[in-house]
Amino acid sequence: MISAWTKHCKSEEEKQQYQESLKRVKWVLDDLTALVETNVSSIELQETSPKSYDSPNWPYRQAHANGYKEAMKDFIKLITLDPKETNGRQPPQSG
Repeated sequence: MISAWTKHCKSEEEKQQYQESLKRVKWVLDDLTALVETNVSSIELQETSPKSYDSPNWPYRQAHANGYKEAMKDFIKLITLDPKETNGRQPPQSG
């Protein structure tokens, strides 16, 4: 688990309790991960569409899409409590 989840805990006991509560709702975080991955896939499909290149603002749109995807990968990394448990997914690579 990424230490950011428990850095607010004031004692080891509080940290353990918080970690256990997170593990109980892991299924929610897994569902959220799947939703975010669907959004990222949608962005990737849009940016490879030939129509997207017709815009004179294409570089700005591409930069925006890249930033969005990077933020979503960071988010997925955060909500994956155990990076070894990726349910068949590859853990997001940090840039």
